[in-house]
Amino acid sequence: MRFKTIVFLLFWAASVFSQSNTTRKGFIFGAAAGMSSVSLSSDLIGSNHQFGLSFPNLKFGWMVAPKTAVAVLLPGSVYQYKWSDRSRDRGFEGIVPSVQHWVKDRWWLLGGAGLGMDAPAFYDIKDETERKFHFGAAGVAATGFEIWRHGRFALDLQARIHAGFAKAPEGMRRGAAFSVLVGFNWY
Repeated sequence: MRFKTIVFLLFWAASVFSQSNTTRKGFIFGAAAGMSSVSLSSDLIGSNHQFGLSFPNLKFGWMVAPKTAVAVLLPGSVYQYKWSDRSRDRGFEGIVPSVQHWVKDRWWLLGGAGLGMDAPAFYDIKDETERKFHFGAAGVAATGFEIWRHGRFALDLQARIHAGFAKAPEGMRRGAAFSVLVGFNWY
């Protein structure tokens, strides 16, 4: 019962605070960081669930209507790869063409599908054998609420699910990441 009450209050607050009008036009850019719950599975190494950082989470796009933008989203969640000679960080990432639509003035929804990637974390590469990228497909669904705006800048809270797969040497690597993020956006 308590969870339902909290969800109701959040949606009520979103609708109340979403009554002002903002003009968004032209180029949009966003960056976000936060935490992810990442679930991965592979044919040879089995399943794994981890909590970690979610970044770089970049978004580049263009407003095609007053409430709608087309964008390229670069979602990313870091996970620990433990099935090699050393444990290292890798990214569950993608390059995902998306559509973002503001349902209310401050509340938006986003969805898209594109290229999925399993990539080395740039800061954790020790030698050439760790530079391998693996590619596949990915999909993203997200929602966010702008909690503060000033001019063309907006700070928002986001929730996102990013799912995909990539063909890796040990077989198909499938994954899903649920992320909670703080976003910095310019419209």
